[in-house]
Amino acid sequence: MFYQLNPYTPQDAYLQPQLASHDPYVQRNAYPPPQQPNGAPPYAPAGLKVRNQWANRALFNGMISLILGLVTLYSLVGFAGLITGTFAIIRGVAALNQSKRLPGNVGRGKAIAAIVMGMLTWTFVLISFLLRSGHF
Repeated sequence: MFYQLNPYTPQDAYLQPQLASHDPYVQRNAYPPPQQPNGAPPYAPAGLKVRNQWANRALFNGMISLILGLVTLYSLVGFAGLITGTFAIIRGVAALNQSKRLPGNVGRGKAIAAIVMGMLTWTFVLISFLLRSGHF
């Protein structure tokens, strides 16, 4: 019995129809563009504004906590700044992590500002506690 050779070669399996032509401008074996860790492209499509809602919430918490911390410092009443300052720090860190995943680190500045405001609030409330105790 005589076997006929297969005209189909394994190299033809890897060539795409548009690459099979002899066009010198077609790239062969081109790699796809790099991807972000979450699967999003490393660029934002034209006209699409990327926002970091975590950073906006963290900044809002930071501003409220700073106001409450200043009220606590000047009136020597309450300690609500500790709670809101803690939320501002936690949300600021979460927003900072979120900004690493977004193109262009969107919201990074707001997240850092929220963390700083939360820490300032903690400082104001602790100074207020020292003033109340009479050790300062």
